[in-house]
This record gives sequence, structure tokens and C-alpha cells, in this order.
Amino acid sequence: MTSRIVTITLNPAIDVTYRVGELRLGGTTRVADVRSRAGGKGVNVAAVVRELGGESVVLALTTTGTPDEFRDGLDGLGLAHRLVPALPAVRRTVAVVARTGGTTMLQENGFPAGETAEAGMLDALRAELPAGAVVISGSVPEGLGADVPAKLVRLCTRHGVPVIADVSGAALREVAESGAVLMPNEEELKELGGLDAGPDLVAGGAPAVVATFGAEGAVAVTARGTWRARPAEVVTGNPAGAGDAGAAALAGHLSGMSEVDWPAALADVVATSAAAVLRPVAGEIDIAARERWIRDVKVERIR
Repeated sequence: MTSRIVTITLNPAIDVTYRVGELRLGGTTRVADVRSRAGGKGVNVAAVVRELGGESVVLALTTTGTPDEFRDGLDGLGLAHRLVPALPAVRRTVAVVARTGGTTMLQENGFPAGETAEAGMLDALRAELPAGAVVISGSVPEGLGADVPAKLVRLCTRHGVPVIADVSGAALREVAESGAVLMPNEEELKELGGLDAGPDLVAGGAPAVVATFGAEGAVAVTARGTWRARPAEVVTGNPAGAGDAGAAALAGHLSGMSEVDWPAALADVVATSAAAVLRPVAGEIDIAARERWIRDVKVERIR
């Protein structure tokens, strides 16, 4: 079994980060620094996997047109990829990071995927299996059914490959019984019935539910027990991409493992997510901070 982590991004983006002193709504805001890169949640996961010393490959939809800024961006980042041209264009997202006032996110919905998108992504995934683990992240663009992430999960499980699903809305409900480790944030968890629904989701086919709560840490619900982990200290910065960093850490614990040490995995999720907040753009982590915090994350069994 390869230890390579495959990430799937159905709704890719060009991520733009503006750093400002203060965001003046209704007025003029001077931008001190601009960063632009190929993005989308799965791309962020793949980039962090590489920072953690692993091997990753990005599977994603991209534009049918030229030039392809998304493909060029992945090449610029040095990320291996297998792309399916099926979008008229790739959307843009903007993160405005202010010294005061936190981070403001502006996210385009994305463009409709063409009729070849579903078959193309399934074929691309088949070509990358087996793998150590697969991470399916982000939204589903118009033109694709909400059941597409679940179809991708079932393809992986037929090959014995563990999958993390970090999706929302109708796609989250579709994927809940597909065999994936579910990784919702607090709002997405509410869509599934809240934390109390975790044991039922596990009984219904999810190997685990790893719910993230931002600065409050994370909870892992498994058949062997439930654990809560809290950060070692309060972290301020850019939270964009923190959940993706946590997914990258969790994928490393799932890859090639017949049995997961869930307290250790959960501590890693929390420490790596916090380390991402310190970096100016999504898809990066502060390695030194992660190594320092991972030993100090407080993990307690709550069930």
C-alpha cells in the first residue's frame, strides 16, 4: 500500500489574500500585501501534507479554456496533479486579513461543471488508486450531483483505501453512510444532528466523526470511544485553511494504518490546525509551532 495522499477538489479556486491594517467597509482600504495561488480545500490539504513530509497528489476539476491559471498555479507550487477540464472558468476567493477586525472571506460560488465532470473525476481517481488515504474536500459545483462525493468514497472503499470527507450541505448528508471518516465543522455538524448524533453516524457506517470547533479544538467520535482535544494556547491570525491543515494531519494517521490511535490523531489535528492560523495564507503551517504544541494539546476521553 502506498502512503501517498490523494486529495479531491471538485470546486477549485484561485485564492487571493489581502493583508490590510484595517478593513473600511464603504470606504477605501489600502492593501499592504497581496498573495495569489491555486487553491480550494483539497489543494490546501495537499500542500500541508507535503509540509508534513508526505507525498500528495491533487485531483481536481479545472477550466476547459486557456490559459489555465489553476493548472499553472499548481505547477508553481510544485504539487503533483491530475486535472479534469470541465469548468468554463475557475472561481476566485478573497481573504481580507486585517490587523484589527480579523479575517473577512469573499467566496464566489463557482461555475457549472460540464457533463463530463463526474465520469472524468471517477476515472482520474481510479488511475490514482491504491493510495494511503484520500481526502475529499469542499463544495460541489452546479452541474454535479450532491451524491458525487459519496460515489468517490465508495470507489475508494472498494479498494480498501480510507477516506476523509470534508463536505457540506446535501453532499454531507449523501456521504454520511458511504464509509468515509466525516470531518465537519461546528455548523456542518448541526446539519447531521449535532455531536449527540456522532454514535449513530458511526453505527451507520462512518469509521469516525472528527468534528472541529475552531479555537475550542476538536472531538473524535469512534466505535472505541469519544475524545475531546483542546489547543495548548489561544492562537490569533488567519483561520482560512486551518480545517484543511487538520485534515492533512488526520490523513497521515489513517494512511496505511489498520488501527488508528485516535487520541494521538486528534492532538495532531488540533496542533496542525492551530499552526495553520499563524501563516498568512491557506495551505501553509508553522512547523515549529506544530511540533511544540502537539505535545501539549489536552486530550480527554468523554465517552
